[in-house]
Amino acid sequence: MRPTKKPDLDNVIKSILDALNKVAYHDDTQIVSLSMEKFYSDSPRVEVTINSI
Repeated sequence: MRPTKKPDLDNVIKSILDALNKVAYHDDTQIVSLSMEKFYSDSPRVEVTINSI
C-alpha cells in the first residue's frame, strides 16, 4: 500500500530541488531527469542521489 495523503509528492520534490540550488548544482534548471516515489516508513526521511551525466 502506498501513501495517498499529504504532503503531495510534487511539493516535496520542489522543496528539495530548491534547497539544493547552489549546493549540489548551479541551478535546478540543470536537472534533466527525476525518479520519485513515496512510501510509508517507520523512519521518515528523504533520500537524494545525484549523478552527473
